[in-house]
This record gives sequence, C-alpha cells and structure tokens, in this order.
Amino acid sequence: MSNLQQSASKEPLTEREKAVHVLTRFSFGYGPDDVNNVMKVGAESWLRGQMRDTPASGSSLGQRLKDMQTLFLTPAEVRDLVDTSERVRDLAPAAQKERKQLERVPRNEILAAVLYRSIYSPHQTKEVACDFWRNHFNVSFTKGQQSFPLIPHYEQTVVRDHVFGDFGTMLRASAKHPAMLQYLDNHLSRRPPTDQELAQVERRTQRKTGSKDRAEEAAQIAAQRGLNENYARELMELHTLGVDNYYRQKDVVAVAEALTGWTFSGGRNGDFEFQFQPAMHVKGDKRVLGKRIKEDKTGGAGQGDDILTLLIQHKGTADFIATKMVRYFVADEPPKKLVQAVAKTYKKSGGGIPAMFLTIIESDEFWKRENFRAKFKTPWEFLLSALRITEADVADPRRLFSLMQSMGQPLYHCDDPTGWYETADRWLDPGVMALRWQFAIDLASGRFRGVEIPDSFWKRIPTDGVHPRLWQHHLTKLILPAGAGERTRAALSSVTSKYLKREKDPVFSELGPDLLALLLGSPEFQQQ
Repeated sequence: MSNLQQSASKEPLTEREKAVHVLTRFSFGYGPDDVNNVMKVGAESWLRGQMRDTPASGSSLGQRLKDMQTLFLTPAEVRDLVDTSERVRDLAPAAQKERKQLERVPRNEILAAVLYRSIYSPHQTKEVACDFWRNHFNVSFTKGQQSFPLIPHYEQTVVRDHVFGDFGTMLRASAKHPAMLQYLDNHLSRRPPTDQELAQVERRTQRKTGSKDRAEEAAQIAAQRGLNENYARELMELHTLGVDNYYRQKDVVAVAEALTGWTFSGGRNGDFEFQFQPAMHVKGDKRVLGKRIKEDKTGGAGQGDDILTLLIQHKGTADFIATKMVRYFVADEPPKKLVQAVAKTYKKSGGGIPAMFLTIIESDEFWKRENFRAKFKTPWEFLLSALRITEADVADPRRLFSLMQSMGQPLYHCDDPTGWYETADRWLDPGVMALRWQFAIDLASGRFRGVEIPDSFWKRIPTDGVHPRLWQHHLTKLILPAGAGERTRAALSSVTSKYLKREKDPVFSELGPDLLALLLGSPEFQQQ
C-alpha cells in the first residue's frame, strides 16, 4: 500500500459517507431522500428512531398487506381455509389443480409480505433485523407441505414479535414453535421403544392385517423410532454456542434426551401448538456442559426450559451472537475489540437486541474507513437496494422470486440449517454476477416483468437546458451518493460520449436507462 493510500484509509468518513454507511448496514439500501434525512438528524438518532417499533405507515405497504388472505391467520386457520379433509388424488382433475394452488397461497403470501416490507417499510432497521434473525433461526419450506401453514406464523410470532426484544425470549419462542420442531425433526424425537412396546405393535398389526410378515415389518419400523439429535445439535452449534464450542457429543445426546417429548398438535383437528408428551420423554436427570439438569415434578417438561436458560446465560452464547452480529453489520472479519464490546453488552442487557445494535453504531470500529463499503451485498440485499433507490413498483413479485432462485438465495428455502452465508466469498460467483448485471439492465430499461420504475423517479433529475454530462452527474450522485470510483466514472462517460456522437438532440429517456444499468451494476453499488 502506498503512503497516499495509507493516509486515505485513515481519513474519517465525511458526514455524507456516514449517512450512506449506516443506511447500507441498517436498512436495505437508501431511497432517494434517505441520505439527506439521516444527515439532518445524525446516524445514531436515526437508528434510535428506527428501533421504536411503531406500526408501518404508508398506504402502499398497508394496502399490499391488507389484500393478503392468510398472512395473519394461525396455522390451524390456514389448514381449515385450505381444507385438506379430502385427499387430492380423490378429487376431479380441475379440483386437484385448484386445491394445489390454494395450498401454495400461505407460502406465496409470506414471501410477498417479506419482500414488500423490505422494500416499502419506513422502519428499515426492523426489516434488516428480521432478516438477520430469520437467517439465524432458519426454517425452510423445503421441509414439505406441512411447513406451508407453519412458517407464516413463525415469521410473525418468533421473528417479528421479538426482533427488538431480547435474544433469550426469541430463542424460547423458536424452540417451541411447530415450524422449528418440524424443520429439525424434534417433534419425532422420543425415547427408544421397549421390547414390550414393540411386541404390542407386532400383535396389534397382526390382528389388524392378518399378516405375520407385515406385523414384523411394523415392529422393525417402530424399533427405528427414537432419539433424534438434529435440533439439539443445531441448538448449540448454530443458535447459541457456535460450532464445537464448549460442548461435546455427550452434551448433544443429553440435550436431545431432555428435549424428547417436545412436539406439537397437528393433523386434521390439531391446533398446531406446542405440546409436551411425557410418554415420549427420556426420564431422569441430564448432565449438560458440566451442569446437572434435574427432572422436575412435571415428568421432564421443564428440563428443556432449564437447558435453554443455561445456554442463554452461557459466555459462549454471548460471544457467538456478538461475532455474528459484528460480521453481519460491520465486516466479514469481525474486529475483536467490537465483538468483545457487544458480548459485554449482551451479558449486561440480558441479550437485549437494541442495546447490542447501539453498541455497534456507537463504536469507533463501525465508523473506520476500512469498514466503509467493506461488505458485499448478497443477492437478496442487491435486489432490494436496487428496487428501493429506483422507487420501483413491484406489481407482481413472482419473477423476482424466480430470480432469487437462480441466484442461489430463495427466500425461506434454505435447506441448510446454517442459513445463508453473509461473507463476500460465498457470493462472488461469475454466474451470479452475470444475473445481477442482467437484472440491472432489465430493471433500468423497463423489461423486467412485474416491476416498473415510475416516471417520478426520472423526474427527480431536471432535463430542461441540462447538458447530458451534467445529467449524468446528477444521476450518479442519486444512485451513488458517496461517490463513484474512477473506473465507474470512465464507463459512464464513455456511454454518454457515444450517445452524444450519434444524437444531436439528446433524449434522456434513451440515455437514462443505459447509465442507470451501469450504476446499479457498478462495484460501488454492489458494496455496502
């Protein structure tokens, strides 16, 4: 690094850069007026205002959500709406098609709701925080059709209801929600059946079928039912302590045993609520992380809660959550000093999420120039930021969801319990970059079906008596308020020069889309 570069890297951020910085980290990208608004009130005041969890205003978002049929229903109400009393295969072909379409409504509506809130909500920090915790406590529609009525309720009651609360409360809500219990198979986890129970299964099946072979097969299947370690492992590895931190395999087994019986009511008449089934529970005290977890008078119902308390209060959890937060909001390589500060805040505030956010934004590390534009947008963040800065009207989100699938980040469809990775190396793929550039071209030119940039966006830049190069400057400042790099400026200038050579009378409606596509596809816009 040259002396000039070293000097530049130590220069403090300008007020405009600070506004851009906080907006790119604590929102899904700035709108045309947001940078100036943050500069007026200051970054910290803006963030504090964002964390006042007030109802979203604005007719655009409110109307979009109001028109949804299943968004605020309970899973049981969704099931009743879909009406699964008749098997699909027993219906006429036309009725089969209608039924399958209806079954997909809850899934499609929650995807659309998350998208619309992320674009149009004035409470952007809430939506970014929801994205962080949604990814941390990942569940997925890939688990099967039963997840369709569960995940919309999970989004509201686990993520959104607790996003500005404390970590422990959110963890408990996630642990007992049917969506998580189903996703990580804990609703099936139980003590292994005894020989007597297997014999009963065999006798019962033989009486019912008259077949000894089928009876033996049923007993063999029943024998395979037993302890499932999936949720116990992910609870420690992904939700609290981190990979291979503090715990061993024996701890995983003990936690899994403590959580046996944690299931939910379902089926045609069930209410899809958490249940504890004593008959499924492994009896006796458990030893987890060196602590004895006693079996209480409830028959083991409280053991799981005691383990959650142990994990919530554990030093490893504070460190792990702090590291994830700093990596998400500051840098792919989290500054150790800031991680320690956020972990300290976790302990002092009882896992308070707003307090940890404020610790980040009040730190010197957050505002260092080396962390400005140091993150690379995920496909989801890129799409949202492009839609927000252009004030795009999303009339039909289906093609956006298809594009997210092609980019490798379909919403609520991450089959890996780890969730989506946030570091740049996971998303710097040539094929995905090509899709980003094509989206920028299609959006700017009006060729992306279901999405339109309104005329009001283009009218933000005056045209009367304005030279194309000055118009180019104003558009650049709007899309990249913190400035464009040398290569980006050269590319923009080249496009404008070619245009001026072939057009004597400039038509900005023709030049504008080409310049806008370049700006949305620029390295500066891909960074945050």
